[in-house]
Amino acid sequence: MSLKLAIYGYDTDIGKLVLETIDEQNFELDDLFPLTPLSGEYDAVSVRGQNYFVQAVDEFDFSKADVALFLSTKDESERLVLKAKEKGCVVVDNSHLFSGDKNTCTIVPQINDYDVKKAIENKLVIPALAPSVELILALSVLHDEFGVDKANATALESVSEFGQLGTQTLAHESTLLLNGMASDHQGFKAQLAFNLHSHIGEVLDTNFTDHESTIISETQRVLGKFTRGLNVTSVLVPVFYGHTMVVNVELEQAATLSEVQKAFADSEYTELCENDRLLSPVEDAINQRKVLVSRVRQTEGSKKSFSFELMMDNSRFGEAISLVEIIKLIAKNN
Repeated sequence: MSLKLAIYGYDTDIGKLVLETIDEQNFELDDLFPLTPLSGEYDAVSVRGQNYFVQAVDEFDFSKADVALFLSTKDESERLVLKAKEKGCVVVDNSHLFSGDKNTCTIVPQINDYDVKKAIENKLVIPALAPSVELILALSVLHDEFGVDKANATALESVSEFGQLGTQTLAHESTLLLNGMASDHQGFKAQLAFNLHSHIGEVLDTNFTDHESTIISETQRVLGKFTRGLNVTSVLVPVFYGHTMVVNVELEQAATLSEVQKAFADSEYTELCENDRLLSPVEDAINQRKVLVSRVRQTEGSKKSFSFELMMDNSRFGEAISLVEIIKLIAKNN
């Protein structure tokens, strides 16, 4: 299983994690084409002990690659995705340009890997958003065992959801404020450091944001619609990496607390943590390859109502590893 891979955005935070993951997994590549928006850049990227020279994206012939991974902005994806597809590339686009598009294949590799054949046919696939992955992996455990009738989730998302812009802005603002200087939002509507934002994205007529609506849409596309619905509220918190969620569910079948805990403990996607264990993204989530589940509680007087907390490394596990797994699925099925 090998392929020729072009990566536009190899030097972004996620791009670096993708290359690290390829190294860690000893993923065999026939060739790698690191792409840059700059012309005349004389640099190379080392993967698995081999150097690959950087090329300008506007000068690159996409027919040389089997898969093109776009870790760029929406504007760049809009400009280049069709060009890559016309040259025969299967495009994996992480710009969120196509998020929520019902005609574009969305894959969470652990759950709906079978959709990769449709993605190859259409030559376009997108990974689910990191908070969608976190919610889907956790809810799939309960959905398979008991059925989920209804779910409400509050997502406390770290600034790395916005990539380098988020992490660099939080670091920059923190430095300024600690030195008694005014903060600089750098494109955000309010200060990031020592602050939180009540929502992420643009508020729609439904009073959900476009970001929340995408999480809801992706979760329902992968798991199916819940009879009594799914609601998501996303809040931006001043944390560099690691997403936390508080989830309330109504199951279709009655269950005991121990049965729900056992389902999480037995799943390959989740790790059940002790209820009295204090979890934090810095100490526990970063570099973790599972969704951490804690504080599982049953609503008093109900046999179907439960709540719990989730924590996940959104950048490495939710994005980079998911992207590499999607690329591997394409290589296996193409």
